[in-house]
Amino acid sequence: MKRLFIATPIITLSAEIQKISADLRYRLRHDEIVWVKDEVRHLTLRFIGATPPQQVPSIRKALEEACAQNQPFTLTINKIGVFGSHYHPEVIWLGFDHFEPFRKLFEDLEPKLQGLGFEPNYGNFVPHITLGRIKNLHDKRKFWEYIEQAQKESFAQDLTISELQLYQSFLHKDGPEYKVIGKATL
Repeated sequence: MKRLFIATPIITLSAEIQKISADLRYRLRHDEIVWVKDEVRHLTLRFIGATPPQQVPSIRKALEEACAQNQPFTLTINKIGVFGSHYHPEVIWLGFDHFEPFRKLFEDLEPKLQGLGFEPNYGNFVPHITLGRIKNLHDKRKFWEYIEQAQKESFAQDLTISELQLYQSFLHKDGPEYKVIGKATL
């Protein structure tokens, strides 16, 4: 089985976002947070999960068809958020106020994947770029104080989406490794 997802790579963040991220990393250095390495940072359209190798060509075709229905577009990274509850935060992420073209791309792809037998993608559709995965916090009050300070920062970075990639994910102790096994252009 191959562990798959569809995303666009985000390797370079603006200087202002890098500064905010570096400040958060420094302030939260005593907590157990796995920070995402620049070379594997991405914006996921759809996590697929465990997949038999023989289904990969069909997924590539579905991705190509969905991308052919859409034109390149721009999203603006302009907010920081946290997934999980206030008492059990799990992920620190960058996100977007407006992401309608990305949602349309998802909505064009989703029925094609379900037609291949994949389970529907349940839950809210919240496009995001993961900064860090929280394992343990030593002081939740301080954590939320630092997050709220970062959220008050004003920043914006345009991100042009013109290609999606099908990735195979390999989980290692020191972080994930991703291999591109398909591409499709909008």
